[in-house]
Amino acid sequence: MRDVTPPPRGDQTIDVKDLVEYIIDFVKHPVEKIKVLPDWNWSSLFLLHLVLSVISGVLAGLLKLNVLRIAAGLFLMPVVATTTALLLAMFLYYYFQFFEKKTESFRKLFTLVVLSSIPFYFFQIVSEYFSFISVIGFAMTSLLGMVGLCENFGVQRKRASIVAGSLFALVFLTWIKNNFI
Repeated sequence: MRDVTPPPRGDQTIDVKDLVEYIIDFVKHPVEKIKVLPDWNWSSLFLLHLVLSVISGVLAGLLKLNVLRIAAGLFLMPVVATTTALLLAMFLYYYFQFFEKKTESFRKLFTLVVLSSIPFYFFQIVSEYFSFISVIGFAMTSLLGMVGLCENFGVQRKRASIVAGSLFALVFLTWIKNNFI
């Protein structure tokens, strides 16, 4: 996979204050903020993603008052979430290769995946009590992903809807299988 992103400005340092300020603004105005993706380096992206997944997993375990869930949130959730995010970014990368006939920056695609996943992480916290709420969180993630694909990558709204809708349908069917079958 060839990364066509120009090298990030400066070094690979992480500006935690910038990340926190951006996330606060993102939570307040997610649709507006997803329209213009920040140009963060890989270190910042992975730190943000890991912190979000750990917070989501640990808080879910704390709400359930379950030590094993807390441990899973601390150790397992970041691994699963990072693997899933990288696979989704890879899916989008190859989507652009095959269907849009262009090469997009893998780092920019990963940024879209990480930022659009924020609603899912928030809703995932209370999914221990209301399992369906994780589906609502992923629906919001899918909608943000659709907006991000249109605004940042020039994907037609219909095609972005098909991509986001297909991913949502896959997650929804998996949720049904895990909860009812």
